[in-house]
Amino acid sequence: MNYTQQDTEALYRVWMSQKAKMHITQMEVAKRLNLSQVELSNRLNGNTPLDATFVDRFCKLLHIDPLHHLPSMKSVYTADSERVFNTRLTVDGDITNIRVDGNQVTIEYRLQ
Repeated sequence: MNYTQQDTEALYRVWMSQKAKMHITQMEVAKRLNLSQVELSNRLNGNTPLDATFVDRFCKLLHIDPLHHLPSMKSVYTADSERVFNTRLTVDGDITNIRVDGNQVTIEYRLQ
């Protein structure tokens, strides 16, 4: 994958936001990524091109999904595509009835 200048800028904006939320320094992130602070800075500032390995590791470290933040990846991922989500839950009892009304699910159950 070829990353653009817009991807680098987006990653930098995410970094600035996440480092404050996570209370983490550039030095700590560089160490976790096995990079020098200068190498990390060069990637975040666009002086060194981004590569898939760095983007993957950096995004995992910041707990973000690059599909939602990097413009070149957003274009690959279309918001119009149908996505299916699953939610599973356990109740402390025997389910007696389930009703669905639009996006709301009501589960009736008896305690065991």
